[in-house]
Amino acid sequence: MEGFPSLIWMEHQELERLLHEAVARGDVKAMLNDVVVPRAHIAIYLSLIARAGPKDGAHTLPPDLSLNYDDLRAVFDRPVIDARKRGRPTKEHSGWSEDQKLVFEMHKMLAGAPRVPHATSAAEAARMLVDAGRVPGAGTPESRAKRLVRKFREHYSS
Repeated sequence: MEGFPSLIWMEHQELERLLHEAVARGDVKAMLNDVVVPRAHIAIYLSLIARAGPKDGAHTLPPDLSLNYDDLRAVFDRPVIDARKRGRPTKEHSGWSEDQKLVFEMHKMLAGAPRVPHATSAAEAARMLVDAGRVPGAGTPESRAKRLVRKFREHYSS
């Protein structure tokens, strides 16, 4: 297959096999008498041709089958660079589940639940939790309290 640098060093039989498999899977559109053969029918058509032909040419495509060049390029002209994500991995927010528990605790503080200190606002409840040393994470006590208030407003305000 000239024009596909990724296939230059392959044997002819291996190329025939790869092309046959790509067409049979439906990755490469095939046309028969200027009509596109549906993806569901191409595998059946190729198996019938293989049964009728010689046993040694099981991967040979029929001569009247034309293939879409754009599909061939998409399948066989793969880029050298892989598609893995590059760069720094995304940051995981490991403290958020703890914040959810503390937000529920703030809700109980505002509701006046028994055996829980009472607070008059979300900011006051957050400061009480920070002062008690129950809020994990880096930053100043004020920034941790602000983080809890933001979480509280996400879940309990409309």
